[in-house]
Amino acid sequence: MQTLLLGYGDIAQRTGRLLAAEGHRVTGLCRHPDNKPVIDGVQLVSGDYDNEQDLRQLFDTQWDAVVITLTPSSSGSQRYHDGYVVPCRHLQQVLAQSGQQPYIIYVSSTGVYAQENGEWINEASETAPTSESGKALLQAESLIGSLPTQTTILRCSGIYGKGRDYLLKQLIAGNMSLRDSWTNRIHQDDVAGFIHALLTDIENPQPLYLVSDNKPVKQYEMYQWLAQQLNVSITSDVEPGPGPRGSKRCDNSRLQNGGYKLKYPTFVEGYEAFIDSWSK
Repeated sequence: MQTLLLGYGDIAQRTGRLLAAEGHRVTGLCRHPDNKPVIDGVQLVSGDYDNEQDLRQLFDTQWDAVVITLTPSSSGSQRYHDGYVVPCRHLQQVLAQSGQQPYIIYVSSTGVYAQENGEWINEASETAPTSESGKALLQAESLIGSLPTQTTILRCSGIYGKGRDYLLKQLIAGNMSLRDSWTNRIHQDDVAGFIHALLTDIENPQPLYLVSDNKPVKQYEMYQWLAQQLNVSITSDVEPGPGPRGSKRCDNSRLQNGGYKLKYPTFVEGYEAFIDSWSK
C-alpha cells in the first residue's frame, strides 16, 4: 500500500511509523522536512498542502490512501478557513484532474459539536459549531465527504500524550479554572492506531467516527486527579455550567464495534503512561 500523509505533525508521524514498520510505502508532505524526525521507511517531500500546484505534482504518483491532518499556520481571522477549507478545495480539484480514487481519511474534531448540557453525542448528533475553527472544520468535512471516492472523517476529542503537555504546565503554574462540565479525551497513540487499523485491518470502514476514549469525565475530576499525580494543590472552586468547549459526552460505540481496541481506554491509563517521566 502506498500512502500519502498530507500534513506531517505528531499524528501523521506516529501513523507513518506504524505503516512503515509493516513495509508499506509512506510519503509525508510538509513545509520543512529538515525539521522533522527521520523515520525509516517514510519519505518526506517539501511543499504546502494549501498550494494546488504542490498537490498536483504529488498526484503524479498513484496513491492507495491519503491521510489528512491539517494545522493552520497563519494568524488572523482567515487562518482556519485557509488552513482547513482551502487545502480540501485544492484536493478536490486535483483529484478531479488526476482521476485517482484513493481512500481518504480526514482528521477533524469534536469541535464541530456545540452541545453544552452534558448530552451524549454520537456520529448522528447535530453539528452547530459556534467557534471559527469548528465552522471551518465542518465546511472542510463537507468537502471531503463530497469527493468521488471512499472517505472517512475522524472527529477526535481532546488529543493528549507526550509533547502535548499544556494542561500539565497550567496545573503546575496554578493557571486553571475548575468546571462542572463534561470533557472527553483520546491518547495520541490511539488516534494513530485507529488510522492504521482503518488502513490495514478494518473491513468496510464507516464514513464517520467519533474518536474518543471509553470514559467521558467531569473536567474538575480530571484536573483534580492530575493535580494529585503532579503533587500540586488546587484551591479554586468548581464553577458551574459549561466551559468554552461546551459540555458533552462522546459515545465511541462505532469505533469499538469496528473492532479497534483502545490502547488507553481512559485518561487514567493514558496519563499514567507518561506523566512519571514528564519533564516539568
